[in-house]
Amino acid sequence: MSAVLDPRAIEEEIARIREKESNPYSSGTKTNIFTLLIFRSPKPRVPGAADHVETVLQFLLGKRPARIITIERARAATTEIGVSGRCYPDRRNRGVCFEEVRIQSGDDGVGADPGVWAPLVIRDLPVFAWMPDDVEESAGERSPALRGAAGLIDKLLLDSSRSTSAQASVMELMQGMRDATADAFLVSDFAWRRSKVLREQTARSFDPAEMRPLLGSVRSVQLYGGSRMEAWLFFLWLRARLGREIPGDHAWEGPLSEGFKVSFKLEGAPTVEIGCTKGGCLSRGEEKGAFRFPTDGEILLEEVDTLARDAVFGQVLSRGRRPGA
Repeated sequence: MSAVLDPRAIEEEIARIREKESNPYSSGTKTNIFTLLIFRSPKPRVPGAADHVETVLQFLLGKRPARIITIERARAATTEIGVSGRCYPDRRNRGVCFEEVRIQSGDDGVGADPGVWAPLVIRDLPVFAWMPDDVEESAGERSPALRGAAGLIDKLLLDSSRSTSAQASVMELMQGMRDATADAFLVSDFAWRRSKVLREQTARSFDPAEMRPLLGSVRSVQLYGGSRMEAWLFFLWLRARLGREIPGDHAWEGPLSEGFKVSFKLEGAPTVEIGCTKGGCLSRGEEKGAFRFPTDGEILLEEVDTLARDAVFGQVLSRGRRPGA
C-alpha cells in the first residue's frame, strides 16, 4: 500500500479482508470491542526467535474481536502501511476477527504522527496502547506520539520486566509518562500483574489472627525468584502496606512460574517462610494449595476487559520515585 496514510482506502481494504476472512463462519461476529495500539521498540529482534507479541496476540485471537494497529520504526526513507486480517472460531463457532494495520514508520516521520493514524482508531470504543518491549527504549521513541494521542488512549500497558535499566529509573519513567499526559489514561504493568501471587501469598500468611501481631516485627525480607522489577514492585508494595521502610534482598532471579521463596526475618520470633513450586505453596509447614501464574496472553485478555483503576499500583508507582523507596 502507498506510504501515504489514506484512512478511507485503509477502511475499504479492512472491510474487504474482513469479509474474505470471515466467510468460512457464516454467523461470524464482525463487531470490534476495542482498538489496540502496539508501539514496538526500534531495537532489532533476534532473527528466528519467536516474537512474544505474536504469541500473546495468538492467545487473544478467537476470544475478542479487535482492531490492532502496530507502529514500528523502520530503516526506510518512507513510511509503508500493510493491512491484513485473521479470524478464528469461538466456542459457538462464530468467526472472531482481528483487523490489523501495520505501519512501518520511515524517516519521513509520517508513521510517528498520531494525527495521521488517529482516524483509524475506532471512536466510542476503548483504546489500549501497548509497549511490549523495553520500556525505556520504547518510551524514548514513542513519548511524543503518546502525548499527542493522550486524549485517544484509555489505558497504557507496559512490561517493566523487559527493561534493562535500573528499577528506580523505570518507575520514574512510568510515573513520568503519566504525569506528562496529566493522568489522561490508566497505566498498567505486566510485571505487577505477574507478581500478584507474591502479594496474595504474603497476605495469606499473615492473615491468621495469631500472625497479624507479627507484622510489626518484620525487620527484613528476602526473595528468591522473579525478575528484578517483579521483586522491586513486591518490596515497594510491602513497604507501602507496612507503612515503613524495611530492607529487601532479591537473592536470586528467575521466572516466578518456576517457583519462588520469601523469607521474613522477625524480631523475637521465628522466620516466616513462603515456599512455592509449580505444585503449590507452603507457609509455616501448612499446605496452602495450588496456584498458577497467568501467561502474558491471559494478562492482556484481562487488561482489555477492564478499565478499572488499580489504586494500589498507583500508590506503589508514586512510592517508587521517592529517595529511599
